[in-house]
Amino acid sequence: MGQKTHPKGFRLTTTQKHLSEWYGNKLIYPSLIEEDFIIREKINNSFSEFLSISKVEINRINQNIDNKEYVNITIHALFPRAKEMYRKVAKYFTDTVENSNAKTLSLLNNNKGTLKRFTSLLLKRNIRNLIRFLQVKYEKNYSVSINFIKNPFEDSTLIAKFIAEQLEKRVPFRRAVKQAIKKVQRTELKGIKIQVSGRLNGIEMARSEWKRDGQVPLHTLKAKIDYSSYRAETIYGTIGIKVWLFAGNI
Repeated sequence: MGQKTHPKGFRLTTTQKHLSEWYGNKLIYPSLIEEDFIIREKINNSFSEFLSISKVEINRINQNIDNKEYVNITIHALFPRAKEMYRKVAKYFTDTVENSNAKTLSLLNNNKGTLKRFTSLLLKRNIRNLIRFLQVKYEKNYSVSINFIKNPFEDSTLIAKFIAEQLEKRVPFRRAVKQAIKKVQRTELKGIKIQVSGRLNGIEMARSEWKRDGQVPLHTLKAKIDYSSYRAETIYGTIGIKVWLFAGNI
């Protein structure tokens, strides 16, 4: 039996840090963990249409003056591409606006600046709704900021989501994995390892296959390893995807 450990939990004192940074005594600790879980679930539900989210960082600051807690939320995500955003904007108009004419959609499609401004307005509206929901529920002060990732193939979560999208479109798993590895080779990362498990290509027997490029030293504590796991819901069943990225030593 293989004795495996989580690469991020293994390096919490050296190269990794917690996604939630706060301190709470044993009386309020469970409620704070539950609040963090609800915040992340709400963010995933609110922004999943427009953003490909990598991670959500939560930082709490205790202010003793007015006995209120300040919660800073940072969302690390990829800004949506123009083609994807046009489809989502068209769906948003047809679902929410009563008189959505084709002329408005064509103006949005032709002018990239207009589409970009409209996307930012939608994001700001979602942030306001999220802050209002959290303030009513927990009676604390919240601030939400979005940190956009420039290259999606330098983040393990976005790579896993890219492979999952390809598998859900019925692309052969070997081709999807090779495409991801080729795009990672153009970055400054030193190694990548991808493992897919499940009914690959729709066969009856489930199995696991992995492919590695470069070096991925999982036993080295000073190595910067970015790890992520994701699930692809295909018509044959669930396929698990694991991605390890090696960015170098400290």
